[in-house]
Amino acid sequence: MEEISNRLREIVEANEGKRKGQKLSQHEQREIENSYVLDFAKANNLWVDDIYSLGNPTGLKGNESTILVDPSLNFVIKVNDLSNVKFLISNLLNQVKAHNQLFPETQYDLVGFTGFDNGKKRAPYIEVILRQDLVKEAIQASTQEIIDFMESLNFVRITDTSFSNSEYTVSDLYPRNVLKDNNGVIYVVDNIILKH
Repeated sequence: MEEISNRLREIVEANEGKRKGQKLSQHEQREIENSYVLDFAKANNLWVDDIYSLGNPTGLKGNESTILVDPSLNFVIKVNDLSNVKFLISNLLNQVKAHNQLFPETQYDLVGFTGFDNGKKRAPYIEVILRQDLVKEAIQASTQEIIDFMESLNFVRITDTSFSNSEYTVSDLYPRNVLKDNNGVIYVVDNIILKH
């Protein structure tokens, strides 16, 4: 993930340099990143044509993700369509990196990318495929349990679903995104993280 994020940043900066310092629009930046990701994924065996080859549909759909469970029931596969990310793929990958740092017990691994190659005249459509350990026999944590957990990590509560420390704001911590196992261990499985 780090390699892809760094390379995407370099490509965007190089394209801005070609335009004599003019900033790229978000749309232009996304097109450049999507084209690079398509080429990178295909060259590095990270392109997945059929996401259902990775796992079975769960019937669940997050705001931005199609959710699958691998046949061994050890992993959850999240195919993120980027609809909740106002930022670009590189920013999503940075959010994943922050999640892995803050919540290593539910870290994400990059499986690859999927989407549509629209040919040379149009930018491709890209989705990011992430994998996470399945938290077995878990239930949703209560709002108070989420608050207590985040405060134990030295985060300050902004709202019942948003918390901040000196480096990050973590939000979207609704009970559907935070699970608790039989031993009372809390697992943050989905969130939105912004770096200050």
